[in-house]
Amino acid sequence: MNQPSPADTRLRRSDFEKACVYCGARLRVEVARKSRHDAMHDYACAECGKTYEMQAALPPVVFLVTPRNDGKTDRYQETMF
Repeated sequence: MNQPSPADTRLRRSDFEKACVYCGARLRVEVARKSRHDAMHDYACAECGKTYEMQAALPPVVFLVTPRNDGKTDRYQETMF
């Protein structure tokens, strides 16, 4: 029987920072990855709610590094065309 190697069963952290394209807030996103077990997950900007998608083993955890810098207080609204 084919057993997965220990490297295949462990979660790997893959964290990154990014700026929200809508409000400019700086976000730190903590991601858990697992070989061949990643799935699509959504995460949202902590300031305006704009959603992003990414592949990860678990839902990403988002921390606000710096607040929005666009001078607004509104929430992001998805538009459908």
